[in-house]
Amino acid sequence: MRLAILTNFIPPYRVPLFQELRKHVSALRIFVSTKMAADRQWMPDWQDLDVVVQRTLTFKRVWKTERFSLPYEMHVPYDTLTVLRRFDPDVIISGELSSRSLQAVLYGKLARKPVALWATVGHLEDTRGRVRTAFRRRLLPQAARVIVNGSYGAAYARSMGVAQERIAVIPQTTRLDDFMAVPLARDAACGRTLLVVGMLIQLKGVDLLLQALASLPIPVKLIVVGEGEQRAELQRIPMPPHVDVEWVGHVEYAQLPQLYRRAGILVFPTLGDEWGLVVNEALAAGLPVLGSDYSQAVHDLVRHGENGWVFRPDSVGDVTEALRAALATNAETLEQMRAAARASVMHLQPRDIAARLAGVVSELYAPKQPESLATR
Repeated sequence: MRLAILTNFIPPYRVPLFQELRKHVSALRIFVSTKMAADRQWMPDWQDLDVVVQRTLTFKRVWKTERFSLPYEMHVPYDTLTVLRRFDPDVIISGELSSRSLQAVLYGKLARKPVALWATVGHLEDTRGRVRTAFRRRLLPQAARVIVNGSYGAAYARSMGVAQERIAVIPQTTRLDDFMAVPLARDAACGRTLLVVGMLIQLKGVDLLLQALASLPIPVKLIVVGEGEQRAELQRIPMPPHVDVEWVGHVEYAQLPQLYRRAGILVFPTLGDEWGLVVNEALAAGLPVLGSDYSQAVHDLVRHGENGWVFRPDSVGDVTEALRAALATNAETLEQMRAAARASVMHLQPRDIAARLAGVVSELYAPKQPESLATR
């Protein structure tokens, strides 16, 4: 069975999943629109994967909502029909809901090959505009399967007219072994050491976090890992002496487990992530997650009071109350939460998620069984 995957680019955390998925098929070829997104600082590293860079037009766009403004690149690969015809896949998975997926669906109809759409959508999809919503309402029901990250994505697919039996809920993940190697034991100071990992942009809600920390009369250390256009603005937010903020900047993906080792709680105050892979990483490293319910990963993986705390980042006040509750947790409870955190992602290794993806692919590939005479 030959499988084609169409996607924007391959971040380092996605490579282990694709390597595991390759074990389930005779050939896997991944078609990307660009070697690496312009707003990411990772170097392309596909290791031994079979990757083809498509011919692509790139346009700069801005996604605007009441809460944030997010610049992004829109990629339009214009040779999709050609590269698919050359590879001749048995099954196609197309990421995102764009012109790439429209071309994949068209090819599938012409070549009579099943197409699954990998719709990485979250709870903010209703802010995408009428034209895009109308496009998706026509596109999604054309797919043989719609793969979504979690419960928000499944609800969205249903609202677009996709039947429940054609929706496959498959969470995002990455290789967790290095994060699980982080010792669960922490000293007492780690309970007051918070970690933020991600791009420093409006979407991530770090400004609300800093303002909330500044209002609390509690000594705390915050480690901020990542870069972005909002960094200078965030560093200008005045902080009291008892709040120590360490700006680490960009680090290579392989170095992240060492930073998780230094902290006691991951804070993820996002205003709207489609998933939020840092949640998987933190839970695997034994860090309870203080996370926004606007992250699909938080919504689906974090159990309030067991392996973290869930809040809505609608205001500084909401974030402040969430911080107050987390920082008041005693050492014994934190120890129990660390063990529960790691246990909650044991089933989300790349091999597990690849097996679930492979199950969808195999179901689409399986030829129709001829109707028996007894049932005629």
